[in-house]
Amino acid sequence: MLATGFFPVDCAVSLQRLYCFFVIEVRSRYVHILGVTTNPDGPWATQQIRNLLRDLGGRAADFRFLIRDRAGQFTASFDAVLAGARHRSVKIPPRSPVRMPWRSGSCSPPGPRSPTRC
Repeated sequence: MLATGFFPVDCAVSLQRLYCFFVIEVRSRYVHILGVTTNPDGPWATQQIRNLLRDLGGRAADFRFLIRDRAGQFTASFDAVLAGARHRSVKIPPRSPVRMPWRSGSCSPPGPRSPTRC
């Protein structure tokens, strides 16, 4: 299972907000940073997911579902690319950020110093 989303990064040099598009392999918690942009839109996100599927190659068959939120960057063409690769795009329920705790900054990675072990 994969999960995807955007997180903002405020750049102190250019004083701009950048958006980092990522995909996480939920089981292994391996994170793929797909790209960074100032204006994430549907065509850009669609191209990034195409690039990910190409980079995964044969490993793409290991994943059946991609969990995503309901942001406007995830268009019908985004879902069509996934459907063409035999993946199902699953939207989280509206107004439920708790469903994707790996996107919040409060969850530290598992390890000996992780107090939450989330």
